[in-house]
Amino acid sequence: MLLTSRIAYGIRTDRAENVNPLKGMANNKRLLNYAERFNALKAELQAIGFLCQGSVQTRQIACGNAGCRCHKDPKHRHGPYHYWTRKQRGKTVGLKLTEEELTIYREWIQNNRRLERILREMRHVSARALALTAGRRAP
Repeated sequence: MLLTSRIAYGIRTDRAENVNPLKGMANNKRLLNYAERFNALKAELQAIGFLCQGSVQTRQIACGNAGCRCHKDPKHRHGPYHYWTRKQRGKTVGLKLTEEELTIYREWIQNNRRLERILREMRHVSARALALTAGRRAP
């Protein structure tokens, strides 16, 4: 057994371990792969535009007039009406949208979903790199 000191990403561990140079090279290569993937994800972040949380729904509704044909045949319901809904202070809040607003809100909501996906993947890559650096099993 040899006493080794490992410093990577600000983590220093002093402990006795069996030193296998081939294993260290494999770990360095894996760590390099994680760093490359992390940098690629950072580049994806820069391409994301404006963000908006929530969702967009399109609805066809029946009116309040009992004699209207929308009550007899669902094909004749009024609409389409577009709504953006989101949570605000624990309550669901909605806003009616125009056709022009609908395309903008859909794009920005999609941007937000891409951001969340990229952040999840960055956390995953970071956890694997940390486990490799600390000599632990990856989560």
